[in-house]
Parts: sequence; C-alpha cells; structure tokens
Amino acid sequence: MKKVLIGVGIGCGVIILGIVGFMVVGGLWVANKASDGLAAVKKIETQQKELVELNKAHPFTVPADGEVLALKEDRLTTYLSVRESSLPVFKTYEEKSKAFGDKHGSGDDAKPSFDSAMEAMNLLGTMMADVRAAYIEGLKKHGMSPNEFQTITTTVYASMVAESSAAVQQMSAKAVEAMEKQVVELDKKLEDGSLSADARAQLEEARTGLEEQIEALSDTANGTGEALSEASKKAAAANMALIKKHEERVKVMANAAFDGFVLGDATDDLSGAGAGVED
Repeated sequence: MKKVLIGVGIGCGVIILGIVGFMVVGGLWVANKASDGLAAVKKIETQQKELVELNKAHPFTVPADGEVLALKEDRLTTYLSVRESSLPVFKTYEEKSKAFGDKHGSGDDAKPSFDSAMEAMNLLGTMMADVRAAYIEGLKKHGMSPNEFQTITTTVYASMVAESSAAVQQMSAKAVEAMEKQVVELDKKLEDGSLSADARAQLEEARTGLEEQIEALSDTANGTGEALSEASKKAAAANMALIKKHEERVKVMANAAFDGFVLGDATDDLSGAGAGVED
C-alpha cells in the first residue's frame, strides 16, 4: 500500500486507515461495497502468473550483486517503448486520484467516511490492475521479460544518481585542493616571527577551520562505498553515454510512482524484480 500512495497524490490513504476497524466488522456488506477493488485483486493475481510466464518466455540473466548491467541500445529503446505504452494509463489514474484527494482531503485532519473509504479501495485496486495490464501488454508486444525491464529500470536510475554523485565528488575534490593551497599560504605567514600574538592566533584559528573542512570534504572527494570492478566502471560509463543519447525520452518516462506499481510485490518467480527499489 505504501508504494502505491507515495508520489501518486492519492488522498485516500488516510481515509482507508481511518475506517479499517469498521470495515472488518462490516463483513459481506463491505465486500459488496468494495466489489471493484476485490475484482481488481483477482485480476492482479492473474497478472502475477502472466509475469512469471513472461520471465520464462524471455529469459534474462540478472547481473551479480555489485556488477553493472551493460545496456544495449536496442534493449534500452525497447524498454522505453514499454514505458511509453504503459504510462498514459497511469497518468489517467493519477488525475483521478488527485481529484479524489481534492474532494475528500488528504491531510492528517481528513475526516473519512465509510463510502469514501470504499471509493478509495476501489480506485486503488482498479488503478493497480489497469496499470499492470498496460505494462504486461507492453512487455508482450515488445518481447521483454519483467526481469529485464526492472533490471534496466534500476540501471537507468542508478546511472543518473551516479553521475550526480560523480559531479559532487569532482566539486569536492576541487574545493579540497583550493583549501589545501590556503593552508600552505597560512603556514608561510605563520613562519613570520614578527607576528603579534593576536595575529598569530587568528591565523592558527583560520588554519584549524580549513583543516576541519578539508577532513569533512575528503570522504566525498575520494568517494565512498565498495569500488566497482573495471568491467563495471566501463559499463557504467557506456550506459551514461547511451542514456544521454536518449535523454529526452528518459526524462519524460522517468516516474518513480509508476515504478511502484510495476516493480512491487515481486515473488521468487520474479527474481530480480524490484531490485534496488525500497519500501
């Protein structure tokens, strides 16, 4: 549920949670009220089986932990086509969910009613089923498994984050270099035996401040975490070049909320599905 609500703009999460106790007591009447949502659950169960079959029909080997998938242009463009065919359905429901939030409220002070809770359940259920139906249709049309789709998703997002991190790392390195030069200059001034006590104290204080800043920035400048293998470094660089080539399509298609629908609830039969996506 959390993955569905984050980033989608639905105001029904609070309403559903506020009415749960009553729903449990309501029994069959609740089931009747939430008929659309329950029908959607059955569709999702069927869709899960379809996803497993797609993995069997289009085998894909997920890279080992710590290794980077080397993107191929034809598979990246196929992947983008799957997203392009699925996202319009998601966008339609996104608008419906925003309208729901505007109508019923979405903050902690929202006052839920039983009918609004049922409406929320039905909306969430049909949204999940219909978005996944479009996603599965796109996979079938373009001959792609969910394992491959989700691994490429992780690779694209990770590459974009890595590039930002590299830029920050480069800026930090330049800042450290500049501050180290300032320390050298301060050391030269401190060698002057004619300095007054106050002037020396001020220079020493400035030097200490620079050393603290250098230490704080050094971890960022040097990079942290486990180092990539040479093959993975080459793959990451090639991936970023390829992503930049298709930058406009990638930007338009990037949507973490959409990915919450199609990457969530992976089973052992969908090995690699949901990799790199956190609750």
